[in-house]
Amino acid sequence: MIVAGVAYAAGGGLKGDDSEKSATAAVTNSEEDSAPQAWYTQILSSAGNLFSSSEKAPTNLMTKAVTKGRFRIIVNERGFLDSQNNETLTCEVPGSTTIIKIVPEGIYVHKGDVICELDSSQFEEKSRQQEIDVTQAKAALLNAEENLAIQLTQNDSDMSIANLNLQFSKLDEEKYKLGELPQDKDKILGQIRLKEEELIRKGESYEFTKRMTKKGYRSQSDLEVERLSVTQAEINLKVEKDNLRVLNDYTSIRKIAELEADVLEYGRDLERIERKGKATVAKLSADLESRTLTLKVEEEKYAEWLTRIENCIMIAPQDGEIVYAKSSSSRRSSSEPEISEGATVRERQPIINIPDVTLMKIDAKIHESMISQVKEGQPVTVTADAQPGKFFNGIVYEISSVPLSGSWPNYDIKEYQVVINLTDAPDHVSLLRPGLSADFEIVVQDRMEVVQVPMQSVVQIGKDYYCWVLSGTKLERRKLKLGDSNDTSIEIFDGVEVNELAVMNPRSRFSDEISLLEESFASSEELSPIKKPIDPSLMNKQRGAEQPGKPRGGAQAGQSGGKGPGGKAGGKGRPGGAGKGKPSTKGSTRG
Repeated sequence: MIVAGVAYAAGGGLKGDDSEKSATAAVTNSEEDSAPQAWYTQILSSAGNLFSSSEKAPTNLMTKAVTKGRFRIIVNERGFLDSQNNETLTCEVPGSTTIIKIVPEGIYVHKGDVICELDSSQFEEKSRQQEIDVTQAKAALLNAEENLAIQLTQNDSDMSIANLNLQFSKLDEEKYKLGELPQDKDKILGQIRLKEEELIRKGESYEFTKRMTKKGYRSQSDLEVERLSVTQAEINLKVEKDNLRVLNDYTSIRKIAELEADVLEYGRDLERIERKGKATVAKLSADLESRTLTLKVEEEKYAEWLTRIENCIMIAPQDGEIVYAKSSSSRRSSSEPEISEGATVRERQPIINIPDVTLMKIDAKIHESMISQVKEGQPVTVTADAQPGKFFNGIVYEISSVPLSGSWPNYDIKEYQVVINLTDAPDHVSLLRPGLSADFEIVVQDRMEVVQVPMQSVVQIGKDYYCWVLSGTKLERRKLKLGDSNDTSIEIFDGVEVNELAVMNPRSRFSDEISLLEESFASSEELSPIKKPIDPSLMNKQRGAEQPGKPRGGAQAGQSGGKGPGGKAGGKGRPGGAGKGKPSTKGSTRG
């Protein structure tokens, strides 16, 4: 049936626009059919080209020659100037305080100059009170140190006495067992004639023990033993046998038990004194450590108050001009400066900036649709409203790896922070000032000898792209193989030749034919088991480019390049939508 339709059209059954519509529909269907229908594809294509052409060139065509020359893709955006070496002085005082003195804005200062003074009266009063606390903490620490030293000395004395008592008790035990007891037995067994001499000797021993007791070298029990010995000697004169029995059965056993108990008790007493001394030392050591930490805390508090007082005096860290920090808050009226004498500032609030104007940069945001084309090190051309007619050079220095958070009301817009460093000489860069707005162009591509056609001359239908070319007096539809694109032109790999005239208004001139092609493509998509996506933004971009009175960001129809008044467009891609609200590439064919 399709072949018959072609033959009917060729035989004159269709004329004029009707023949063009039928032939175009046949061609579109043939291009989307499956492999078994490929045998008539060339026939339909030839028929479509034949009946879409005119016998003579229409007079209402807008054409432009296919060119070969310089092709540029540029990201055009706007940012704000700032210094690469910008020293910002912030309020380091906790809470809030008041500015007492501040150097006027625009004054050139040198490193070390006092440029701002904050109210420090409340901190001075608290520092004086804290100084008293530090003094008291030092006194408490000294007292704790002395107490510990005294206790250590006392422990040494107590331990020495306890050791001596233990040694004396052991000597007493040994003395009795090996000396006194045998002597007592010898006294009892001695002859009576020696009892008087024994009594004298015991008396002398008693006096010796008495003196030693007074001096503290002998115990009272030792003195009592000696007294008993004297008494026993006297009694032994009378009752020698009874004393011998008492000595053997009672006195010696009791004495030995007492001496052994003394040795054991003095040993326990030594252990008690040692443990008690250690416990007391541990307590005093803990108290000393506590006093030490208390003093440290008090000194840190005192140092903190002194630091707050010092922070109330702001010193210039480098040479430069004073620039008051600007706040984004809208609570203040436009006529009232946020930074001034008498103004209240909060902690961490920026007060003064001292920028180095010989090293400048631009802080900007680039939409996610274009960030993939921006690379570090790419050249940048910068212009500033404050310096009309002057151009500045720079490079892309830094690109954030994550997008910035969206702000009201465009929370869904994803933008990336980009830093551009200016590379001109310091005397040229110093013409700019931080805070100024600046436009910049990032050169993504800059190639020569590129075949290109105007953006509005290309029509997308499905996955294919077409262009109508005026060849002599005939109009021919060409299928194109495209490359990159900018705001004004599209790179052509195949389909048209240099100097051929491309129709600039295909949608208005061939609207019926394009509609038939789109309907045919839509029908073939419905029959196809696999859907092929169509990029609607590209179609919208083409339609928007041809609407009269609505120039696109980079250039209007018929312009060869240059920066258009719009400034922005839909971004890199195929002919299609204008991409409202999104930054984009911007290109030209300036050469």
